[in-house]
Formats: sequence, C-alpha cells, structure tokens
Amino acid sequence: MWLLVFFEYFKVTNTKALLLNLVVAGLICFGLFYIPNPINLIKFIEQFINNSTSVLSLLVGFTVAMFTLLITASNPNIDEIKTSLTDYLLYNEKVSIYKMLLIRMVYIILIESILLLFNLLYPFFFEPCTNLGKIFFGIDAFLLTHVILANINNTVDLYFVLTKKN
Repeated sequence: MWLLVFFEYFKVTNTKALLLNLVVAGLICFGLFYIPNPINLIKFIEQFINNSTSVLSLLVGFTVAMFTLLITASNPNIDEIKTSLTDYLLYNEKVSIYKMLLIRMVYIILIESILLLFNLLYPFFFEPCTNLGKIFFGIDAFLLTHVILANINNTVDLYFVLTKKN
C-alpha cells in the first residue's frame, strides 16, 4: 500500500523540480566518492552512517510537525487551498494544493523512516570496505540528500500557503 504514496508523489510533483532535486542529489552522492584515500572513505562512511541516524531522527520529527501543522491549523489560507485545484491529475481528478502538500509530506516521512531503519541496520549487514557496502552507502547518501531537498521544497511551499504569497 505504501507504494501508492510513491506513485502519487511522482504524479503531483513538478518534473523539472524533481529532476533538479535528483541531479543535485546525484552530484553530491558522486562527490562523496571522490575521496582519494580508501581508508578515509571507510572512516567517512562510518561517521556518515552514525551522523545520518541523528539527522534523520530530527528530520522525521520536523516533517511530522509540518504535517500536523497542515492538517490541524485553522487558517483561512489552508481552508482556501483545500478547494484550490492544481493542474495535476490523480485518478482522473484534479488535485487540490492541500492534497498535493499532504502527499509530498507523507512521501518524505516514508523515505525518512525507511532511511532511518536502513541506517540503524547498516552496520549489522554491510562492511564499509566492501563494494556492496559502498554501493548501499551511495544509495543512502543519495536518498538522504534527495529527502532533505524535498523537505526544503515542502517547507517553502507551506510557508507560501501560510503567508499567502504566490
């Protein structure tokens, strides 16, 4: 059922913004591997995994707080976006700005939670010095960067909703 969230996210997200997000995340991810000394890379991967667990815990809390703000706030601007439709179609119906923001936030919470679980389990299943460990580290770094950029985008969108700026 949670795969439906991925489908809906990609349907209601601007293609150019999504591609920019993915390209930047990819460039940062590939940049992380440009550490000439393999011993430094292994130490870096171990520190990254340890730090990203804390960062992801904070991000999940922040995103859940934004989600709660959106669904519980009694603000005329939020009431207005519940009826304002976008050009995005989902199940042959136009999507409201409100639903679009909800879909994006749930997607981010889902990715952050999966990454948090992955980072907690990484040391038990992967060695940073192996190719498999490096590949999964690359995927982790890519997704973490992607989710941070998506979260920034959502925060800005929510700001514009609450302050009614276009």
